[in-house]
Amino acid sequence: MLRVVSIVILLALSIVNLKAQPENLNLEKNREETTSDIIYKHDGTKIFVDIKRICLNDIYYINRGENKTSKIDKRLVRKVIHKTGSVEIFNEKAQHIRKVGDFRKIKVTKNPKDVKDLVEVGKIEAKAEGRNRGNSTVKSLERTATIILKRKAALVNANIILITKKNNQVAFGEAPTVTLYGTAYSYK
Repeated sequence: MLRVVSIVILLALSIVNLKAQPENLNLEKNREETTSDIIYKHDGTKIFVDIKRICLNDIYYINRGENKTSKIDKRLVRKVIHKTGSVEIFNEKAQHIRKVGDFRKIKVTKNPKDVKDLVEVGKIEAKAEGRNRGNSTVKSLERTATIILKRKAALVNANIILITKKNNQVAFGEAPTVTLYGTAYSYK
């Protein structure tokens, strides 16, 4: 009889212990959530981090157990819950993040026939200024202005640039400047 009572008591204790384990797991999870900041992304994932700085476009943070600072674009973040309990909402809805093309793939032309059937994206201009030391040539400044034009065209997802006007200013005693004006076009 004593054996049966002791077995019943052991079973009761083990059942109580099993029921208490999920609560202990929840307590551990809650402790984890209160000791770190939580970044909620638009895709539903949570990131437990230590936020170092929130800037205009990015959030800088350190993952737990690491020393490396990482960053995430604020447009990907729905909200942040800080360790202190304060909630900071950035974007209620997911924003469309436009992919910028590679500026090196953009073609530059001076022939209007090359852009005949293409879609105009917009007008762009670029200015490259030399230095007073005299080591900046018009040709090198034109190359720099072309690169600036290509980068601006990549930001508007253009594929080709038609150069419409070129302005060179080379005055004695002044730094030379080259300004290129163009129209950005896309294939679609």
